This record gives sequence, structure tokens and C-alpha cells, in this order.
Amino acid sequence: MTSNRTLRRPAFGTALAASVVVALAAIAAVPAGTAHSASPDEQAELFAETFDTHWEKLRDEYPYFELYEIDWDAERAEHRPRALAAGDPTEFAWEMARLISTLKDPHVSYLPPIPDVAAHWSVPDLDTALVERRVLVTGWPEGEAHEPPAAFTDDPHAYPEIIAVQGVDPSGSAQILAGGLPGTTFDIRLRWPDGSETDHTLRRPDEPNLPPPSKHYGERWLVTGRVGDVGYMRIKTFDPGMGTMGPDGKMTTMLRAALRELADTDGLIIDLAGNGGGLVAASDPFLGNIVERRLSYRWGNSGGKTRVIRPRSPRYTGDIVCIVDERSASGGEWAARILRDAGRATVVGGRTTGAEAAVHKSEGPDGSVVAFSAWPMVEPGFTPFQETGIELDHLIPLTIEDAREHGLDEAKRRVRRARFAKALEILGAPTDHVDAMLTLAAKGDPEETQDGVTKVR
Repeated sequence: MTSNRTLRRPAFGTALAASVVVALAAIAAVPAGTAHSASPDEQAELFAETFDTHWEKLRDEYPYFELYEIDWDAERAEHRPRALAAGDPTEFAWEMARLISTLKDPHVSYLPPIPDVAAHWSVPDLDTALVERRVLVTGWPEGEAHEPPAAFTDDPHAYPEIIAVQGVDPSGSAQILAGGLPGTTFDIRLRWPDGSETDHTLRRPDEPNLPPPSKHYGERWLVTGRVGDVGYMRIKTFDPGMGTMGPDGKMTTMLRAALRELADTDGLIIDLAGNGGGLVAASDPFLGNIVERRLSYRWGNSGGKTRVIRPRSPRYTGDIVCIVDERSASGGEWAARILRDAGRATVVGGRTTGAEAAVHKSEGPDGSVVAFSAWPMVEPGFTPFQETGIELDHLIPLTIEDAREHGLDEAKRRVRRARFAKALEILGAPTDHVDAMLTLAAKGDPEETQDGVTKVR
């Protein structure tokens, strides 16, 4: 799971504990609620007001109920009574997570106001990976291995899929259901490669174990360099708060400078794999240094706005390939989409997240926050990519079949190599440069860091 604040595709991440931290990372900035110290009547009233605030805000502003086939009134009827009957803020948070997780939108997330959650919750150290938008178990907590079906006893790469957590689909805010008081348990259901299903109960460790949230790339948010006549830029984020900026503190300045240094290359690979987005104020000036004509996109209907990308100088004129993957989301996939729309880039990689709209927030009276898509694209002639991901010129996917055949790490290595080889082929560069390009992409050179940009020559 990517770690961008509101621009990730919500799901269990590489490790379950880290994933729950991501889901709860923003609560430190949210005023703590008072339900934990309220009387039963006051608590029930606060729960009701909070539920209604979030439900009504999404009813009035969320644009994708039809796309995700959600009857929002029916969801209210099912979840509100249980939410109001919750015995404490943790139970209420779990029920809100169940409600919000019915929206499979990657921009939708629920952030509960549980005070000092990192000091009081624990999560089993279950290793998971998101492949083809499905959550696979890749490792069990130490001392708690669960017996697989007989057919998979000797298969370390069986990677069963999590199909339910506490009876809820594991995508979206359902990940919060894995967290809870130390020593308690929760249930998951797994589906194995042969289609068989098994139920498992996981015990939360006896001591709080949520690690501190990590949402900063440091100097490695931007890696630049060249191999032969092909330039390379790896842009991990368009959120200035997630990387170490240069002396003037501006992401746009650093991106422009990096592009200027590569101006004499014949072709350029812009690596947006894992880029979860950020701010249009950071991405659009950079895109303006590449496009040849003005592009505009209308966001929302009444109350929306028009996003405009204007050509700027200096302009990079070489051929471009954008590499994207399953973690490229929101502004990350928008950047590739815009360059492709402008006829300036060929797009290679895996199916992107499909997070098209701008994001709004609903703030509950208990201090909780729901982030959600609010302004879809309504530009005439625009092909939406909400949920489907952007259109690619060359689809080179990471598949569950490959992960189970070769092991997840090896499957990732192979598909990454195939994507870079295709990019070099498109740019007319020698494909035997792929190893040097992959070395550049993976490592950079921390000993040659200047002004927050990791450079490799």
C-alpha cells in the first residue's frame, strides 16, 4: 500500500501493522474526540451526530455511488443502528470503517479520532502484498503460522488471498478492523489458488506495536541521471511535504532544474511507479515544461474548476516514455495521462489505481475525518479513468500467476525489467542498457546528493 495521505489505493500493505499506521496517520492532526470520557447518553448522541455528519456529506457531494453500485440509503439503514449501539469509540470506529469500506474508491478513507492509538493498539505482523488489486498473504506472524490446505503444504508461494476481515471485504477502510486492543483477536477468510477457502483467527500481540508513521522520502523523492543518450527521472511524489526540498523549498524549482540538466538527451524515461500524487501546483508547472500546447480539464460541475496546463520554458523536446504501475495513483497517474493526451509520452507499465477526482474532506464532531472523491472530470470528450486506471500504450502487468510461479520478489524484478526494456526499445536505445538503467532507478547515488536531488552519472 502506498503511503500518500489521501492519494493511495486503500488496502492492506506490505505489512499489516504498517498499513494500519498509514490508515491512522492523519489522526495526530485531528482534534481528539470526547466520547471516551462522555456519559452513555452523551456518547450515543456524539456517535449519532458523527455518523450523520459523514453520511450526509457524502450523500450530497460524492459522485460515484452509481459507478460502485452503492445504495447509500440502504447502507445507512444497515450501519447506523450498529454504530449508535457501539459500546466505546473503538467499536464505533470499526462500524464507521465498515460503512466507509463499502466505497471501493481509492480516494476514500476514514480516519478515526482514537486518542493515542499508537500507544494502545496492536496488530499481528502479517505480511501482505497488493497484486492485481487483491490482497495476498506472503508471510505469517512469527510463531503463528496457519496450516494451509494439504495441496499447498510445501508451496511457499501459494500466497492465499484475503477475501474478508471480520466479514468485510479487505479493501478500503476495512484495514482498520485489524487494529485493536492488545491480546484481542479478529478473523480473516482466505482463498487459496485452487479456490478453496479457510477461516483463521489472528491474535493481536499483547503489547502495542504500531510503528510510527513514515511518510517522508527524504532526498530520494527525486532521482535523476542518464544512461547513454537516455535521461531518467524517478518522481516518487508530487507532494512537497513528503520529500526534502532544495534551498527555496519549492518542488517545482527542483523538477525544472532536473529537466534542464537532461535537456540534451535524445529521450527521457519519467518513472512514476508508486507515485501516489500530491498537489497540482507542484505537478502542473513541471508538465508545462514538456507539453507543446495548452490543455484544460474541467473538474466537477457547479463549484468545480478548470485545471489548465500551459506550455512553459525551458521545454524538453526529446521523446518520452512514462512508466507507471499498480501504485501510481491520482496525481501520479494524471501526470502520465496528461503527457499522453498531449502526444508527448508513451505510457508503459501496469494498470494504475484509477483515482481521477479531486478530494474533499468531512470532519466529524468527534474529530474523525473522511476523505472522499468530490469533483469528477466533466471535460467534454474526456475518457474517465476512475477505478479503471489510465489507458496504457503497453500493458506489462504484475500478475498473481507470475508471483505464485516465481515468488513475489522475483516476479516484481522480472516485470520491472520488462517495463524498462520496453521503454528503452521505444526510445530507440540499446536494450542492453537496461541493467544500468535499473541500477540507477533502484539506488541512485547518495554520496553525490546536492540540493535534495540524488544524482547518478
